Amino acid sequence: MPSTTSSTNTDLLRYEPKHGVLICRECKYAIQKSALDSHLLRHKIYRGERQRLLSSIARLDVLEPDDVQLPVAGLPPVDGLPVISGFRCTSPGCESLYASSKRMRRHWSEAHGVSDPPESCTRLVNLQTFFRGTKLRYFEVSGPVSTPSPPPPTNQAQAATATLPACKRPPGPAPLYDPGLGQYIDLDTLKYFHHFTTNTSLTIPTENHSLTNKRWQVDVVQQAFQSRWLMCGLLTLAACHISCSVSGPYNARETARRGHLDRAVRWLREFSTGWGDIKTRDGGAGILGSLEEAKTGAQMILLQRCCHWTGDDTAPFNLRSFMRTIRGIVCPVFALCSTVSSDDLPEELVPEQNPGTVESEGRSAVNRPPPTEVVNHIKSLSMRMSDALGKPDSALDFFATLSAVDALVDCCGLSYKEDTSAAVWLGLETWLRRVSEHFLQMVARRKPAALVVLAHWSLLLERAEGYCWFLVGLTEKLRTQIVKELPDDASIQSLVEGMPDATAGTSVGGEVDGTHVDPRMDQMQF
Repeated sequence: MPSTTSSTNTDLLRYEPKHGVLICRECKYAIQKSALDSHLLRHKIYRGERQRLLSSIARLDVLEPDDVQLPVAGLPPVDGLPVISGFRCTSPGCESLYASSKRMRRHWSEAHGVSDPPESCTRLVNLQTFFRGTKLRYFEVSGPVSTPSPPPPTNQAQAATATLPACKRPPGPAPLYDPGLGQYIDLDTLKYFHHFTTNTSLTIPTENHSLTNKRWQVDVVQQAFQSRWLMCGLLTLAACHISCSVSGPYNARETARRGHLDRAVRWLREFSTGWGDIKTRDGGAGILGSLEEAKTGAQMILLQRCCHWTGDDTAPFNLRSFMRTIRGIVCPVFALCSTVSSDDLPEELVPEQNPGTVESEGRSAVNRPPPTEVVNHIKSLSMRMSDALGKPDSALDFFATLSAVDALVDCCGLSYKEDTSAAVWLGLETWLRRVSEHFLQMVARRKPAALVVLAHWSLLLERAEGYCWFLVGLTEKLRTQIVKELPDDASIQSLVEGMPDATAGTSVGGEVDGTHVDPRMDQMQF
């Protein structure tokens, strides 16, 4: 193993041989081996170049997070990782490290039985961590120690959106006052609002997949003028969108991205509080009293959830949750049913699973066939599965799987009918409505046949990434999760390998403004 650090792809990745980690210079944390493929895709490194990089990386000794030996206390900081202020426990033999005084107090209560520890129980230190999410482990480094940021908020909605201590907060925007922006809004906030109305709102798909639908440009904006928490949700999406599309030299780009994400976190905190209030207001009747607002809020939650998945390689990723999220993004009623217990909603609001094929209005006369390679790959799936999987467990499984494959062929035609975001979403989301409830249960039970068909639906998702900034990287995430849930059998695993390029022959070709939401959002939970 080399004794000095090495760089790849114009310094995007930096190998630290002393610790066996690969650090992303832009994201400022180490990447797990299992997440390298999807992480490179998020940085717009596609197929050929990505495979060359992965081949080069395969020759490096990259350790799993649990195998990485942390530096001893007091050494200089590791290059490429942010340094944050934190606390070290001073109890003899303990030396636990935490980034907040609140978490340190809880440590003293749980580990040492002291509910109100004196200040002498801790000392201020500088901290770093190689990984984020569930693999976060702090280690102490040398350097001047400054007072850490205040402890994170205590209520559940705020705690769910707390930023990493490394995020230095700029002065926040002026508060928004009902019934809308009014005279109290500052210029910076107005810029985000303008970006939403002129850019972000145009990127969010609508229920009837019409290019002329103005729900997000008009209806949602009007709702936001009447509801402060929805305005905060609107501004959150705008800030996330801008953070994905900043360009320029690295330092300037990173500074700008951090500023956008700091504001997104602030607005998201207030949005989450408002969402919690409307769900609990009047013993749960608040949703029925503000039904249209609740539908919009639910859709915003699902869009934010996609931002969370694209911004954190280690974020928990459930297949059924992902499928419901994609469907709910375009269907306000389904979004509400996905985020609120059905017991709190009237029966007529619960949507049917399989309403059939729905064509969108305002379509052009273009009727271009999908790529032959993609169609043939899907059409041959039933035969390939029968060879690898053998006889199905039941007749219901067989017919549910066959119907899902047939629907996928149809939806492939809808997706490629024209190169517009409306057509792409029509194909992507229609399949989720056409598959049976039994098929969805097969996915939940990890039935190999259902997982294989779902992996082939990811071809439509791959195509959609070229049109939707909040989907970039989710194809790799979905396929990786499916591979994990499939049996460790070569013949079965081969069914999801060698997928054709779903972006070939399109005008977009998989390119989209922005790559991913900054990983500093990775502590947001949705």
